[in-house]
Amino acid sequence: MDFRQLQMKVDKNQIDNIYFLYGDEPFLIDKSIELIKACVLTEGLLDFNSDSFYAGEKSVSAIKDIIETLPVMSPKRLVILKQAHLLKEQDWNTLLPILENPVDTTTLVFSAEKMDKRKKVSKIIEKNGTLVELKRPYDNKLLPWITYLATELNLQIEADALRLIHQLVGSNLYEIHNELKKLKSFNKQDVKITSEVVLSVVSKSRVLSVFDLTNAIGRNDKISALTCLANLLDHGHSEIGSVQLIARHIRILAQVKEGVTLGMNQSQIASKVGVPQFFLKDYLMQSRQWSQKKIERTIQALYDTDKALKSSPVSASIWLENFVLSTCQEESPMAKSLL
Repeated sequence: MDFRQLQMKVDKNQIDNIYFLYGDEPFLIDKSIELIKACVLTEGLLDFNSDSFYAGEKSVSAIKDIIETLPVMSPKRLVILKQAHLLKEQDWNTLLPILENPVDTTTLVFSAEKMDKRKKVSKIIEKNGTLVELKRPYDNKLLPWITYLATELNLQIEADALRLIHQLVGSNLYEIHNELKKLKSFNKQDVKITSEVVLSVVSKSRVLSVFDLTNAIGRNDKISALTCLANLLDHGHSEIGSVQLIARHIRILAQVKEGVTLGMNQSQIASKVGVPQFFLKDYLMQSRQWSQKKIERTIQALYDTDKALKSSPVSASIWLENFVLSTCQEESPMAKSLL
């Protein structure tokens, strides 16, 4: 089950006794907990019937006692156990009786970064409860999520402005949600949000990070490039997500370079490439810095790095550092002449 399927079940008031929420998108995990909580509990009795713990914060036997405690003036109690992937085997053994025979008066929610479906306890939870996988959306699937989050905040946003939010903020749903809340606070008149409004309100850290990184690679500045790469990762991108983001940027450079060669004007290039025109100046400047040969070599290096990240046991950071070092190389005079 994914987030949308969970939402449909909750909307129909179809609540299970046990949930195991897992994945690499903490925003969706927290959002799922909110959905379940809103359906299970009455607002006035939240404090009496809701308990939340992190693994290791309290003994599992004490948590088990709370799970088995009857709710106060309510049909259900909610117990949330976060970072469940940190529980030890003996902890799961303690919880086994209530996993095999769920408590009807308690909704038990586990959240975790990952789940090993081969384990006995996972199979029991899957049999008697619901597994919900909450993966970070791929970069090319972000626009529907931005639209969904905007709709929840009663924000109307123009299509170009939606794409601009994606370009500026990236794929971190918490950051996207925070920027949308800023737009909501700014939009006192409840008018449709335009690209101009987005540019004046939304943080540009993601775009600056990518431009800084590719500028450094274009200058063959290894130290700056490694620093920019670390900055990009600090803004919530996974290693694979960062490679995809850089690859997209390099492909845009290649298309801009081709447009210039064909004699296209700036408006035509912006339309062909699909980037807002106010970013085109930066792309044009950068395209002069990159030879066609370097673009092709970098795209191949990105492909090799992406493949290695998905298949190699070697640390992801090593592959990314190798990518930067391999692309920050001086080109021969002949290659430079191919600008």
